[in-house]
Amino acid sequence: MKYPKDCSARKIGDKARKIVHYKVDTDHFIYRESTGLDVGTDCILELSENDEWHNEKIYCQVKGTLSPNFLATNEELISFPLDVKTINYALDSPFSFVLFLVDVTKEIVYYECIQEYYYQHKKRIDSLDDDQEKINIHVHSKNIFDPTNQDIRIFAKKEWKCKKRNENR
Repeated sequence: MKYPKDCSARKIGDKARKIVHYKVDTDHFIYRESTGLDVGTDCILELSENDEWHNEKIYCQVKGTLSPNFLATNEELISFPLDVKTINYALDSPFSFVLFLVDVTKEIVYYECIQEYYYQHKKRIDSLDDDQEKINIHVHSKNIFDPTNQDIRIFAKKEWKCKKRNENR
């Protein structure tokens, strides 16, 4: 008899999402797992300050790896291929859109805000060729997600202009 087979990608992805959920500071955030069709957002973190909700959110893409790919030329940067369609989706979001890259072996969660990554370096937007399926994002190894990290709260408060890459699109 034939039965469905499990795969390592599913196991790594499940571990990555569990690690991110575990690392969320529940005094300041509520973690909402996306269900149904995944169009680029795996979870949403909503910020609470002084026990109040002000619709300040972070949309999150969670990716797991057994061994992060540190660049040989700059060992502080981790290279990770991300779908161009996910990057475009992130750049059109009014909420911060954060890539969480999880080293499931060491249980370290690295992060990169996609809008900040592209808007600080406008030439990167030009590199998003419509013919490409994936493009490598470089996540700085100092960007470690943990409950004490204030950057994540700052991202939740940011609003982005949702500026389209091309007006003709």
